[in-house]
Amino acid sequence: MTIHRAEMLKILAEAMTPVEREYTDLELSVSGQLPPALNGVLYRNGPGRFERGGVPYGHNFDGDGHLCRFEFTPGRVRYTNRFVRTRAFCAEEAAGRMLWRGFGTQKPGGLLANGFRLRFKNAANTNVVWHGKRLLALWEGGAPHRLDPVTLATQGEEEFAGQLCNRFDPLSRWSTPLLPFSAHPQQDAETGELINFGLVLGRPSRLLLYRVDAQGVMTTPEVHQLDRFSFVHDIAVTAHWICVLLPFADFDIPRALLGLKSPAASLKLKTERPMQALLVPREGGPTQLIDAVPGFVFHIAAACDRDDGGLDLRVIRYPRFPALGDVEGFFREVEQSDGLPRLERLQIDPAANRCSLSPCSEEVGFELPTVSPGRLGAERQQIYGIGTPVGRRLPFFSAVQRFDTQTGELTQQDLGADLPGEPIPTATQPDQEDWLLSLVYRGAERRSDLLVLRAADLAIQATIELPHAIPPGFHGCWVSADSLAQ
Repeated sequence: MTIHRAEMLKILAEAMTPVEREYTDLELSVSGQLPPALNGVLYRNGPGRFERGGVPYGHNFDGDGHLCRFEFTPGRVRYTNRFVRTRAFCAEEAAGRMLWRGFGTQKPGGLLANGFRLRFKNAANTNVVWHGKRLLALWEGGAPHRLDPVTLATQGEEEFAGQLCNRFDPLSRWSTPLLPFSAHPQQDAETGELINFGLVLGRPSRLLLYRVDAQGVMTTPEVHQLDRFSFVHDIAVTAHWICVLLPFADFDIPRALLGLKSPAASLKLKTERPMQALLVPREGGPTQLIDAVPGFVFHIAAACDRDDGGLDLRVIRYPRFPALGDVEGFFREVEQSDGLPRLERLQIDPAANRCSLSPCSEEVGFELPTVSPGRLGAERQQIYGIGTPVGRRLPFFSAVQRFDTQTGELTQQDLGADLPGEPIPTATQPDQEDWLLSLVYRGAERRSDLLVLRAADLAIQATIELPHAIPPGFHGCWVSADSLAQ
């Protein structure tokens, strides 16, 4: 199947149509057979609106957070969707115009409207997690938003009993009253502990590490000083280590603060330089900073401890920082070079103070990786994600795929011109049959379906038809009925 760039751009532009309607407990039509074991709720987050007052946002990452809830009971699926009603969303909804700067968006009005405007809109659009009987919508530049797990009503910002209150210098407290809680926390399946991070601009800039126990109680954040303020989206956590990959994708702070550029446009990119791997022992002790490999990493698919004290990461590495704000430019760049993100193995040896990189699958692009839940630091045999079908040059992520880390085998479910989202595993125990749930945008029909795929071979078991189109989004989680009832 040949897909041309112009056709892809048209599909992507249509996919970014804003969500206009919110549904409540709507029963959805199902084709195929729902697995009887599916008993629980899929939550999924992503941007649902891309303009305000007729002015488009400057970057898709700034789209207003939109939650979908799919409740599975034997033979049935019911659907609810809601925008996350942050204070910024509600204020802009009332005003009918843009009131905040975003990650890649400047307010209309030039320098006067953007200069020294240090409070950026929390879009609450990147992930959603269930932990400590709280449903939290996450965005890495700000605090989480707590939601009702049934109605998806927004209940306010989650401060974790004041632990997220900023107690640093006055300027930092004024610009960021609540500390940022990133969108990629890692949960320890054995203890229930949630581990996350946040980055705070300042002199010095700081990396904050958060630990939240199984009951939702956060300890005092751990503070590590940084020489640079880099763009970090994800971390790796094993039984022994917390690893943060620091790329040379640093923000030009003066230009961003003066309002000359948005934070995204101010990034100073030197991705030909090796990233740095910051290693923090989970049980305490000195940190270690190791030169890694060039490039940029959005997502870390899996991390495991080695017997020699080192760790192995499966990372999605871009040869250079992708121009995601300019979709056509991104496609053109990839066509003219080899800019697809690949799944690769990054081995880190703290004793020798070095890293090495090797490819996993050289044939295809890979993004939005997921693994089934398990013990932190244990090796994962299967990594799921979306990818470019074998034989296609363009970075059109239209396949759900699975990579076997032991055999090197790659399996794909090619969806043609449709755009699948992150495949979310539903198994909660190692001995359970695993299913994948992926929200798919149907390009030709301009609507969305939810697919149920068998993880063992990616065969489509059931197709669940939505009443409207959902723009391609980011991350989500599966919560079993037993977990919700506890």
